[in-house]
Amino acid sequence: MNTLEGLQKRFGDPHIIFEQSQCGIILMRIDHPLATATISLQGGQVLEWQPKSQCQPVLWSADVAHWSKGRAIRAGVPICWPWFGQHPTELAAPSHGYARVRPWTITGVFSDSSKPIEIMMEMATAHQVTALHTSRTPPTIDATLTAHVSIGETLSIDLVTVNRSDQPIHITEALHAYFNVSDIRNAQVDGLTDCDYVDLIDQNIRKTQHGVVQFSGETGRVYLNTKSDCRLFDPAYKRTIKIKKSGSSSTVLWNPWLETASNMEDLGPVQWQKMVCIESANALNDTVRIEAGRQHTLSVNYEVER
Repeated sequence: MNTLEGLQKRFGDPHIIFEQSQCGIILMRIDHPLATATISLQGGQVLEWQPKSQCQPVLWSADVAHWSKGRAIRAGVPICWPWFGQHPTELAAPSHGYARVRPWTITGVFSDSSKPIEIMMEMATAHQVTALHTSRTPPTIDATLTAHVSIGETLSIDLVTVNRSDQPIHITEALHAYFNVSDIRNAQVDGLTDCDYVDLIDQNIRKTQHGVVQFSGETGRVYLNTKSDCRLFDPAYKRTIKIKKSGSSSTVLWNPWLETASNMEDLGPVQWQKMVCIESANALNDTVRIEAGRQHTLSVNYEVER
């Protein structure tokens, strides 16, 4: 059971403590010689990560006052699963699936002062979960979802879906990373040149990226059929964040800008300026088919390049 006492007794050490937020979410706090980090057991979500070599957090987090039990936390790297965006047939289903609001269980921790901390987690009640529910997929799928998180000078996340049924299943998914930037208007993203994308802000028109991505207004784009690494340039913070991925065929960029953010309780008219989402995904038509008894892994690695 995920009790503070039980977790601390089993997994706590000089680098790891467990605490409960004001809204009742259990948090794993990590202070390691290589990095600091926070993981929420609601959503199995890395909320914060900052290598000790960095003066600024790498991941962005909304004000903690807006965190709420049972509600998606806008911070760090939320897990979108088993669908990305709106459910294609069930309009009342939660946006981006339910992995990010379900309780997760820690199944193992490896902690060593000289090596990155390794954390293994599993989403609770993962069997017989609601699926994409298209003509190709039954209403429920017999599957488990696990995450392997490595925290050090780099942050790595492996998200593994195991199909335990006797028929194929189909999912979409994303590791919906929020990155901390000095000012979104000066940030640039490279690695998507010549990629086609669906512009979610402009009537889902399909367009092609020319050169680096720069931001001057609300941005919501799903880049298609791309397995490429991306780099996020931040001149004021004097750093480049490399986003490396595998098991992903889509990259999503998002920033709501002033008008949309002002109508969002957990963003408002200021915080949007300090964040950009670069999401490693399988989205829209990039559906993942997992054969009976097989598994699929979506992996990311985030690194601050010197």
